[in-house]
Amino acid sequence: MDGILIPWVMATTLLMFLAAYWIYQLERRVRDLQDRYHSVAQVAMAMLEEPQAAALLPLTQRLDTLDQRAQKLEEGFADVTRTLAHTVQGIGIVRYNAFEGVGGNQSFSLALVDPTGSGAIVTGLHNGTSIRMYAKPLANWKSSYSLSPDEQRALGAARQHMQA
Repeated sequence: MDGILIPWVMATTLLMFLAAYWIYQLERRVRDLQDRYHSVAQVAMAMLEEPQAAALLPLTQRLDTLDQRAQKLEEGFADVTRTLAHTVQGIGIVRYNAFEGVGGNQSFSLALVDPTGSGAIVTGLHNGTSIRMYAKPLANWKSSYSLSPDEQRALGAARQHMQA
């Protein structure tokens, strides 16, 4: 008995979703028509009161709409500007031989910093058979850990990248 009901339940559910989507589309169309009706009614009322001003009403409505859009764009631009101050903008990388006898400059130090000098330095030391990775935090162009000369060079390269 249950096997017979499953297709009917699925079909009914599908029809309900289709009906809900159709109602949503109809409501959206009605809302659009209502908006158009209100704008035409405003023009008609303005024509009755002052025929000269009625010609300018659609233009003033469009200017209001454009002003609202410009305000939203300015707010978005302010958000992007605030966020940009905390993104990685300076990148410096130095490749070198960390150990004698291991060639190919496989070790590296990578500095990733924002405009205030906050970020991290990632160092990978290659010894021929394995690589060890270390990360050191940065704040105001300084680390709470001591920096190797190669890490300092990477930090200097990141600072130069910021100024370029």
